Amino acid sequence: KAAIKALDYDMQTYIDAYSRRMNLVYSSLKDRFRMAKPGGAFFVFPEAPNQDAEAFVKRAIERKLFIIPGNVFSERNTHFRISFAVAENTLKKGITILNELADEFNS
Repeated sequence: KAAIKALDYDMQTYIDAYSRRMNLVYSSLKDRFRMAKPGGAFFVFPEAPNQDAEAFVKRAIERKLFIIPGNVFSERNTHFRISFAVAENTLKKGITILNELADEFNS
């Protein structure tokens, strides 16, 4: 009964919120990171600077930003995963750190 009732629940507010977050992350990082724009998930999978995700993730964690190296999901160590299933102010802080780290790695 609960599952049938859930089918009648309007999810548009949640869809809109995740869409805003996805656009925020993508538009804020696309100039420094190569990545595909997500088509429905709540994460992005950018390429790490110098294609060394473990080193990049380690530096992010040192800055109190938790991201996941791509080698958790595949044998390659070239990308990392960012979830945007958090509050927008948290995303903005994370975006700032990621862009600063990208600049450090690329200089």
